[in-house]
Order: sequence, then structure tokens, then C-alpha cells
Amino acid sequence: MSLFLERRNAILFGFMIIVLPVMLLAGCGPAGSDGRDGGWTAVTGADVTDSATESSSVPTEDRSVAESEGEGSSSVSTAATGLTVAPGTEELDATGITVGFTSDGLPFRGDPQAPIVMEEYSDYQCPFCSRFVNETLPSLESNQIAGGEVVLVFHDFPLPSHPQAPEAHEAAYCAGEEGAAAYWAMHDALFENLNNWANQNDPTELFNGYAAEIGLDVEQFRACLESGEFTDRVEQSIRAGAQRGVNSTPSFFINGQQLTGAQPLDTFNQAIATVRSGGQLAGAQEPEAPAAPGVEPTPVAINNDAAAALGDPNAPVTIVEFTDYQCPYCARHAEQTLPQLIQQYIDSGDVYYVVKDFPLDSIHPLARSAAAAARCAGEQDAYWPMHDELFTQQASWAAEGQNSRDQFSNIAADLGLDGATFDACLDSGRHSSDVEANFAEGRSLGVSATPTFFINGYPLPGAQPLQVFDFAIGLAVEDRLGEAYVQQPESEPEPEPEPGQPVDVPLGDAPRIGDPDAPVVIVEYTDFQCPYCSRHFQQTYPQIIENFVETGQVLYVFKDFPLTSIHPQAVLAAEAARCARDQEAYLPMHDMLFERQSEWNNRSDAADLFVGYAQQLGLDEAAFSSCLESHQHQPGVLAELEEGSQLGIRGTPGFFLNGNFLSGAQPYQVFEDAIQQLAAETE
Repeated sequence: MSLFLERRNAILFGFMIIVLPVMLLAGCGPAGSDGRDGGWTAVTGADVTDSATESSSVPTEDRSVAESEGEGSSSVSTAATGLTVAPGTEELDATGITVGFTSDGLPFRGDPQAPIVMEEYSDYQCPFCSRFVNETLPSLESNQIAGGEVVLVFHDFPLPSHPQAPEAHEAAYCAGEEGAAAYWAMHDALFENLNNWANQNDPTELFNGYAAEIGLDVEQFRACLESGEFTDRVEQSIRAGAQRGVNSTPSFFINGQQLTGAQPLDTFNQAIATVRSGGQLAGAQEPEAPAAPGVEPTPVAINNDAAAALGDPNAPVTIVEFTDYQCPYCARHAEQTLPQLIQQYIDSGDVYYVVKDFPLDSIHPLARSAAAAARCAGEQDAYWPMHDELFTQQASWAAEGQNSRDQFSNIAADLGLDGATFDACLDSGRHSSDVEANFAEGRSLGVSATPTFFINGYPLPGAQPLQVFDFAIGLAVEDRLGEAYVQQPESEPEPEPEPGQPVDVPLGDAPRIGDPDAPVVIVEYTDFQCPYCSRHFQQTYPQIIENFVETGQVLYVFKDFPLTSIHPQAVLAAEAARCARDQEAYLPMHDMLFERQSEWNNRSDAADLFVGYAQQLGLDEAAFSSCLESHQHQPGVLAELEEGSQLGIRGTPGFFLNGNFLSGAQPYQVFEDAIQQLAAETE
């Protein structure tokens, strides 16, 4: 066995394998519900594949739709899909397509006995969702839906960045009180008129106008919208979607296999055909249990801007909590687990505990105000007393809605604070930017639910019991916490390519740097939205370039492997790099995409940002924009994704060194040893 293989095996498998119980954890969505809030579950659920993880598929047979939530109602289940239809809701719309509601009240379009159930998680204010509805859906309706092959089920998933979206979703349901055809008519009107009502302070009157144009009873519609009758249903849909791993829109499940983004029509056609024939979509396999990385993840770096902290900053273990004051799971942690952590670890000097704000605006509209109240109390050295009272009295002030400010002032008075100073702080809004900075940082680190913790940079989601913290802190003190994220395989894993038996990795016309005759060729399969790929780019890649590429010892080749199920902008970013390559600027765009990953990550306007990058790089903006809008490079990106999958890649970054596989964002020393060993073997 070569020194390279020995080194790699020591890194990957030499540790005592300990699996940290990272379950489907309790937390506030997006991506954190406990799943008790209902929602319609299709033939099979799908989870996500994160960086450097493996997943296994689960057979989809005999997995049926969740039970109906309706009280005292009966439902009829179709044998083909398990889709349950609320009696009396089926009708034909103006185009002759069957529409109706499931027994859970979700709108569907198409034959409920269709062999393919395509679930769409959408946001009426999302421009990419609008693009799908206006450009792609008409063809699907005319062909697969009208032909009885596909039934489309619509799920609500308004994003926090779209403040008018929740009311738009409620407007569609209010229209649906007059029938499923009316629902879909409002659905179409909302997307057709997106630019008119989006970002209006109060779009209610515009929605009333659409109701009139559709021919609805406007007074009944208006009363429904004002009552907030469907507010809870929309919030339940957000939580149910988050539980399934949805964190962006549009997201789709095709018989349970996830497909993210407003993909071109050909992608949907191919996906439907693949699923219909019993195949698996790339990156859409469902793990039997939450999978762990095959190698130790790289801990993240977290800045020092925080709401408050407890303990010794020099403690061997730092726990950073991203919290939401309106989140019940955060309250449970604050009331039950945090006091034990303080007593056992923080007061003893073993743990430094940091709190950051992560208000989930779409489901917790008062969380930002509460975060500001805690910070205002902190100006009078009372952050932690206010923190505790906000969680203790959460149900009380949350029920007050817009009057919650008075409750905050009352809590401040009870704590003996200077009321005038506290109120002036709240009125000034001076902590808004601090709260937003915490939120933006959390998003850049992949936080999507609360509470989420980072223990010495390693993520731990959910309101975990003390025993989990005990276990994690113990490993962190020994500098072994990364080992807990490496999953012990239950059966013999499929053999990876080995240096003694290298695979033939086709280079094609992939972009590259270095001497074509270099003795060592490194092929990197990367995802521009992957934080581990970014870490490799920032820390290891520059040293490889300086020490080996520029000296003629390594040819470095770039290939795309976007994890579409969890990184919705990754495909578009890869296209942007290729569009820049058309103007001989692949490397400058490659570097800028990684350098500014936190800026465009999970942004619905990522395409506009990419065009801005092209302009900054001095490219022909019109040509770049046309290239990006046409998606002319998307087939090439997806082809490399499939190519990497065939070679055994399951996460990013993945490397082949002279055909020998190396998984994950490894330290520079691993690459140095491998390159030197392989170069020596070629002499």
C-alpha cells in the first residue's frame, strides 16, 4: 500500500468512530419543525445530502399519504398514488384539467390517480417561482398533467425575505373557498401580477381587485383575508416543508425525490421520465437516517459580534447559540438546558457561551423586536435577566402582537431598569443592524432553524438534552469532536478508488491551470455554494497553486458537482463561471464566487449579483447576462454532476489525484504528502 493510501486511510478511518446523535431535531423552522403540525406527505419523503456525506435510497413502495387533518370528514384514497381527495372538491378548470383539494386542504392540479405526484413548494413573491409558473408549467400542464401522467400538488413556503408573500398565500386560499378552480385562478393572477403587488406596504386592495377580476364574491373574499383564517395553515406548511429539508423556492418532490430550483423544461421532462422508470434523480436519494460525513467536517469560524456572552472567553470550549426569542424550542432550551450548562460548564470555566440572534420572521414576526429589547436591556447590564424573562413570558407577549412593545417595557420595569432609557433605545432602532448582522452570519453558516449551536465551530441543531451537550463538550475538550460526525457504516462500504487502482477521470475541455505535462493531475469536483469547498479555496488551494501548480508539478482541473438538493443557487453559479469562461475569465469568476459566497448564498436575486460580478471583472455585461439567462451551459454542469456521481462522489469537494480519490476539504499537508508521493512514483 502506498504512503498516500496509508495517509488517507489514517485520516478517514483511523479514528475510533463515534456517531453523534444528530437526529431530526426539535427546532423552529425553516428546517426544524418537530413535524406535528400536519402537512401532506407524498409517496416518499426526501432528505438532503450535505457536504462530504453519503446517502442510500429507500424503496418508495407502500409509503402512503399522511392521514387527513379534517375533523369529521371522510376521504377517498386512490390506489395509484395514495393521494387522498377531499370529497366534493374535484372540478374542471377553464382549460379542462381536473383540480381539487387533498383531504389536508392542499390544492392539486391533474388526475389524482396519476402515477407521478409532483409536489411544489413555492413562494408567490419569488421571481424564480414566477418563472417556473409562466415559462415551464404551461408545457407540463399541456403534456404530462393533461395526459394523466402527473398530478401537481402546491405547498406554501413563503420565505422570510418576502414580507408580502404570506398574505398572498392566504389570498389564494380565500379564493379557494369558492372552489378549486377559483384557487388556481388566483394562483395564476398572483404570479402574473407579481411585479405589481410585490413590495407594496399593503397589497390587500390589489388582491381584492384580482378577486373581482376572477369573478369571486369580493366581500366574502375581503372578510376572509381580513380574518386571517388561513394564517396558521400557511405557517404549518412552512414548518412541514422545513421538516422535509426545503429551504428555498421553488423546490419540488417528484414521487418524493427532491429537485430544487426553477429548472428548464428539459430537466423536468427528464426527471419525470427517470422517476417513472424507477430511477433515482442525481442528488435526490433518500437516506435511511440523517447521514453523517464520510470524513471529519471542517469547523466554521464565527465572528465576535454577539448579543451577549457568559463565561471565560479563554475556556477550551466555545458554544455559540443562534436563537429566536419567539421560538418555543429556544424557550425550552433556555428554561431547561441552559441553566444546567451554566452550573456544570460555564461557571466552572470550561465553556464560553455566546448568544446570537436569528429571528425567523416568516413564522415569528415579533422575534426581532424581542431581540432588540434584550439588547436594550443589555445597555443597562441586564441582558441576561431580560433574556430569561422574554423566554419565560414568551406566550404572553407573543399573544399581544403589535402591542408586545408594552409588554417589553413592563418586563424592563419589573427588572428595575430605567424605563425612559429603555423605551428610547427601542424607539431608536439602533440594534436593528446588529440583529440583522447576526442573522446574515447565521445564514452564511447554513443556519436555517432555531436553536442551532456551534460547539468549537461544529454544528449541532435543535433543542438537545443535556446529555448530548455533555457528550459533545467532552469530545471538544479532547479536540476530538470532529470524530463524532463520521458515521460508522453498518455494512461493508463500496470500495473507493485507490491509488493502486486509479480511475480514468475524463478531462474533456474542463478549465485548468498549470503545465499540461505535469506529473500530477488534480481534478476537483466542486460546488460553488458549498462551505467546505469555500474553505478549501481559501485555505488549501492557494498553497497548492503556489507550491505545486506554479512550479510545474501539478495540473489543476476544475469540474462542477452542484448539490442541487441543498444548494439551490449552485447550478446557476457554475453556469456563471462558464459564462465568464466564454470571455476567458473563468478563474476570476471562480475566485469571486467563492470570495463572495456569503453574499449570494441563498439569495433569490443571485443571478443579478452574478451579472454585477461580471461587470466588475470588466466582462461584456450584455453577453454574460444573455448567456446566464439562456442557461446554455446548464446541460454541461449537470453532465459533470452525473459524471462525478458515476465516479463515486457523494459530497463536495471531491478530488482525484492521478485518478486516486480523496474526499473532503482535507488539510494542505494531506495534499502535499499525496502530490510528493505520486510525483515520485512517476519518476
